[in-house]
Amino acid sequence: MEEPATSPSPETTPAQAFALLLETACEDFENLQDLISSELRVLAHGQNEANVSNTEKRKKAFRTLRAPLTIQMALAKSFVFNARRANRVCNLNRGTLGLDRTQRKEFLKATEPLIAVRDVNEHGFDGNGSLKPSMHLQDGGMLDETSLVVNGRDKILMGPLNLYDIYVAVARMRELAGFNALSKQA
Repeated sequence: MEEPATSPSPETTPAQAFALLLETACEDFENLQDLISSELRVLAHGQNEANVSNTEKRKKAFRTLRAPLTIQMALAKSFVFNARRANRVCNLNRGTLGLDRTQRKEFLKATEPLIAVRDVNEHGFDGNGSLKPSMHLQDGGMLDETSLVVNGRDKILMGPLNLYDIYVAVARMRELAGFNALSKQA
């Protein structure tokens, strides 16, 4: 019996990977902003009340209350992770991205503070003591790198950072190196 023919996957260039990371980070942040301002809503579908126990109703009500905050945290962390990955791709592929040196350095400097926040979120609870969350004074009080305080679309605080400030730099780089910019180069 013959095996089906396979073709190699097309190789992703560093510029395409960089564009994807920028686009994903920006889209996650913009979705987060829209959730915060109620321009985007997540709705829970009701269950047939006759077939649901009171315990199940309470569990569902609790999950429904927590869901928006859980989704906000997931989007914030996804922004941090993708923007940090974009920083890494930009740093490791400086010669192949076709970026102006000044623009590249500004992006790297603006996204560098994500490294510590990303590392604590990824490894801060590993239990080996190598990375631990630390407290930072913010407008929202004392926050560690795993905390999220939202005070509007432009005040999204995580640890020592206002993620909005970093989003501005990522969005600027998206204009220069995102999918729209890549399509104009082709």
